[in-house]
Amino acid sequence: MTVISSPGLGRAATALTVVALTIGLAACGSSKKSSTTGSSTAANASATSSGGKLPSSIPITFVGDLTGAVAYVGQNELQGMKLAVDQINGSNVLKGSKLVLDTKDTASDQAKATTQMSQAANSKAVAILGPLLSNEALATAPIAQRAKVVDVATQSQNSGLLPIGNYVYRITASQLRYDNLLAEQVAKKGAKTVKLIYDSDNPTLTEVAKNLLPKKFAALGVKVTDSIGIPTATTDYASIASKLASGKPDSIGMLLVGAQFPALIKALGNAGWKGVAWGDSAATAGALGTAGAAGNGFFYALDFTETLDYPSSKAFVTAFKAANPSAKHVYGYNAVGYDAVQFIAKAIAASGDASRDGVLKGAQMVSQTGFNGALGPIKFTDPDKRDISVPGVVVEWQSGAEKILQKGDQTKLVQP
Repeated sequence: MTVISSPGLGRAATALTVVALTIGLAACGSSKKSSTTGSSTAANASATSSGGKLPSSIPITFVGDLTGAVAYVGQNELQGMKLAVDQINGSNVLKGSKLVLDTKDTASDQAKATTQMSQAANSKAVAILGPLLSNEALATAPIAQRAKVVDVATQSQNSGLLPIGNYVYRITASQLRYDNLLAEQVAKKGAKTVKLIYDSDNPTLTEVAKNLLPKKFAALGVKVTDSIGIPTATTDYASIASKLASGKPDSIGMLLVGAQFPALIKALGNAGWKGVAWGDSAATAGALGTAGAAGNGFFYALDFTETLDYPSSKAFVTAFKAANPSAKHVYGYNAVGYDAVQFIAKAIAASGDASRDGVLKGAQMVSQTGFNGALGPIKFTDPDKRDISVPGVVVEWQSGAEKILQKGDQTKLVQP
């Protein structure tokens, strides 16, 4: 059982932890901003195959959070994307054509993401990757749909995203497909009561907190005694921790992002709470690092961990470590970024056409059979085979490493 004890840090120190992590993540990011503009019609025509041949260069754009609240996600995805681009350009999969990856930094700001998606849609890009946060993706997907450019969601897991249109795909498995594994782990650890805290401005996390997990907990005989929604931008957790600790719940589930995890873990320790602590997939990629020893034993569900034994996953991990020798771990965000670019390349290769229409046609072809990627065997499912499903895995954080606690059932699209 995960036990959180007081680390002796005060309210000010907790707030500084969040600020320091955010600044550190922002400092390690950089973005290449494109000034290319033009009509979507011109952009669509610019990369059209001629005489059955692909153009010498094929532009794609990553609209992602490289600074801001989820900078660590965007930075990790970009690493995976760069590896995929290098591998593709070093092979003959596109018959000598080269992918050219442009990046735009949304800074985790919805308004900025909307502007940048418009710029990407009006550029020569034949496909767009991202953005990350659900609110950003929901606001920007209609822009890509109107421009008739394939938009590959690399993190947004909201159920309302894919119905926006047939140009919207998702290369990240929705938490709604595997987060029930979290409730199973809570029950296995003997907890009878649980409190939930979630980012109320994140549609996916709200859906998990208000619908998915309460139903699963009820079926397992675990009582949800409180559910608290907070803004993602929250930095002061002292009063929130006191409210969560009151009544001494056996377990507290944190459906949050990034720096919120270590800040709340420490605040709960200061409040004297001891119990089973767990969270969603955003706790990965070293997000718990600044929690120190207090973060050990924290568990979370996600779609990838570097010890997965699928042949394609193992090959990806080996290649990633070779390309990034300073990286201590390989995370799911790296894998998703890699698979998103591979999907676009496979689509272009399948259709033999690097126009926007060609990318869509190829995407429809690839999604019929799926492919083996960093995430393992990728299968596409409804709607119209534009979403993917994976079994999911629950891991426990221990001194910087993710230890597998439970794997989902590979025969099921949604873990029951």
